[in-house]
Amino acid sequence: MKITFLGTGAAEGIPSFDCHCPRCEAARERGGKEQRRRSSLLVSGADHKLLVDTPPEISNMLSRGDFSDVSAILLTHEHYDHIGGLMEFEYWCNRVLHVFAGYDVLPTLRLTPRLSTMILLSEFESHSLIVFGSLQVIPFKVMHHVPCYGFLFQEGGRKIAYYSDSGQILSEFHIRLLAEVDVAIFHTPAFEHADHHISVQELIELLQRYPTRQPVITHISHHNRKHEELVEELRPHNILVAYDGMEIEV
Repeated sequence: MKITFLGTGAAEGIPSFDCHCPRCEAARERGGKEQRRRSSLLVSGADHKLLVDTPPEISNMLSRGDFSDVSAILLTHEHYDHIGGLMEFEYWCNRVLHVFAGYDVLPTLRLTPRLSTMILLSEFESHSLIVFGSLQVIPFKVMHHVPCYGFLFQEGGRKIAYYSDSGQILSEFHIRLLAEVDVAIFHTPAFEHADHHISVQELIELLQRYPTRQPVITHISHHNRKHEELVEELRPHNILVAYDGMEIEV
């Protein structure tokens, strides 16, 4: 499997619109890895490509690479930075696209009549199984202030856990999953404690108790540290800091 981080920013992106904090100004001046579009992930298996979430920039993200053969879209939850670009698929090429969302997320989607003819909507429940050839997906609930799902991706004995917008509270299932997977991806907008999401510091403490092979952070906000500062801070803890366009082979 291959993971492509199309975007790695939190809800505001970096730089944030009309924000002149040091973090956003540095992103404008330096560009590169300091700039982050809102979070989206592409998981590529042997015969399928799955897009996780559709932020408002999704059209620009997909047009920059060879992603025209996306097999399906998986949506984590209803927040705008995760589904705001779904309307872009109203202009998808000449085929219908499958969209999967939780049974309690699907009713929050608002589709135009044209888009309704371009996509097939399928609901899932936590711990159900979705199969795309040799690539299997198991959605699971995470703690957030709206219904929200992470995903376990499996292919050929390899496993990726995507914890999405998980809060600080993890269940026994989430913790045991850490020991089983090859890569565990967390959304950490802030370095220190923040409501509704696990922070970088909290993740460090968690992994000291429950290590995993390769932890990765994404969904980073302008309240967090600069990219290189995060890289240096997390190198001793073996935590990768994702950036826009980064790829990982699993």
